[in-house]
Amino acid sequence: MDKRLLEIVFDNLYNGIYVVDGKGVTIGVNRTFEEMSGFTNEELAGRSLYDLVGKDNYFSGSASILVIERKCPVTATYSTSTNRKLLVKGRPVFDAQGDIEYIINTIWDLTVVQYSQPIDADTARNQLLREDDLVTSSEKMMAVIDLALRVAATDSTILLTGESGVGKSLLAKTVHRSSERKLKPLIQINCAAIPEALIEAELFGYEGGSFTGADSKGKPGLLEVAEGGTVFLDEISELPLHLQSKILGVIQDKEFFRVGGRTMQQVDVRLITATNKNLADLVNDGKFREDLYYRLNVVPISLPPLRERREDIPMLIQHFTDKYNRKYNSYKKFAESLINQMVGMAWKGNIRELENVVERSIVTTAGNYITRDKAQIPGMEKAIPSGVGLKDMLAEREQEILLQAQEQYQTTRRIAAALGISQASAARKLKTINDGIHMDRDEIMHR
Repeated sequence: MDKRLLEIVFDNLYNGIYVVDGKGVTIGVNRTFEEMSGFTNEELAGRSLYDLVGKDNYFSGSASILVIERKCPVTATYSTSTNRKLLVKGRPVFDAQGDIEYIINTIWDLTVVQYSQPIDADTARNQLLREDDLVTSSEKMMAVIDLALRVAATDSTILLTGESGVGKSLLAKTVHRSSERKLKPLIQINCAAIPEALIEAELFGYEGGSFTGADSKGKPGLLEVAEGGTVFLDEISELPLHLQSKILGVIQDKEFFRVGGRTMQQVDVRLITATNKNLADLVNDGKFREDLYYRLNVVPISLPPLRERREDIPMLIQHFTDKYNRKYNSYKKFAESLINQMVGMAWKGNIRELENVVERSIVTTAGNYITRDKAQIPGMEKAIPSGVGLKDMLAEREQEILLQAQEQYQTTRRIAAALGISQASAARKLKTINDGIHMDRDEIMHR
C-alpha cells in the first residue's frame, strides 16, 4: 500500500485518530479528529501531551498518559477547551525491547450540542444525566464499552445489569452520546424514586382535569419530553406491573395514552433500562412481565463489580483525586500504601463508594498527604495491600510515621528525640519525603 493511499485512509476514517510516541509527544492527528476537536494537526504535532493536558488547557485528560503509566490499553473520556467531549481508546505499540514505541488513540465524539427542542425543567426535574468521566484499563470493562459502542448506532433496546454503583447510568449516557440520537434529549427516570401514585403521570403525562390537583391544561410526560432521543429507565425492576404493559406498548408500537386521555400519543424514543436485580427470577416469581423482559433483554450488557476490575482502582483514585482537588482548590495526594490497601478492599458500593471515600478524604484530611491513619476508611483494617512486598510496606509505614511526627513535633530535633533516631537521620528522611510531596503538588497543579 503506497503512502498516498495510507494518507487517504488515515484522513477518511469515521473515527478520530491521534498518534503519539512512547514519550507522549504528538506525532499527528487525522482530519476527522481535527473536525471533532477544533484543533489542527499543525497545532498539535510535535507537542507533548504533558504540556497540552490540564485545567484550562487543550485537554482535561489524556488516555495516552494513562497508557504510558499503566503500559496497557486504556479507555477514557475527556473534554477539550473547545467544549468537545471525546471518548478515547488508547492502545500501546511495543518495540523489540518491550518499551512503548507508539500509542494509537481511536476517538469517538460524544459532544452534545444544545437540544433543538426545549425541555420543560419542571417536568424533567433534573433527569438529564450529570456530566461524568469514564476511565478504565480493565479487560472486562473494555469489552463492555466495546459492546456498548457497537450497539449504540442501532435502536435496539439495551438492558444494563450489575450491582449498585458500577456505572450503569454512565454507560447509558455513553451509548446515547455515541448514537444518532445524541442531539436529542437523554432523560433518566429512576423507577424506584417516583411514588407509585405519580409515576404513570410522570412517564406518560396526563390530560387536564384527569385527577385532583392536575394542571387544567394537562402535561406531557417524560417520554414525550424525550421525543427523538433516549429514555433511560433505571431500576426497571421497581416499575409497577400495571405500567409494564404500557411500556411494552411503547416498545412494540411506539404509542401510548396519557392518563385520562383518549387520543393515542405517538413517540419515537430509544429505551435503555437498568437493574441490579435478576429480572428472570422476578419473572418466575410473577413480579415482572415475561413478554416485557424479552423485549428489554435484546442486548444485555453486564457491568463487572469493582472487585472484579481491581486494576482500575489506582487509576480511579487518581482520577477522583484530580477531580476533587480541582473542585476544592486543594493539592492532596494519597499515600501509595493507602492506595495498595484500598485495592484489596471489598467495595460493596463499587465506584460510587470509591468516589465518595476519595472526596471525603480530601475534604476532611489535614495536610496534603493522605495516609491510612488520616483517611479512616471503614473496612480498611481488614484489607491487605495487593502486590506490595513487606519491604515496601514498611517503607511506606515509616514515611507515614515521619510525616505524623513532623506535624506533631515540628522540629527535627524533637522528631528525632520522639522516634529515637539521630537528628541528621530525621532531617535526611524528611527532606526526601517532602521533596517528593512538592513534586507531586507541582504535578497536580500541572494537571
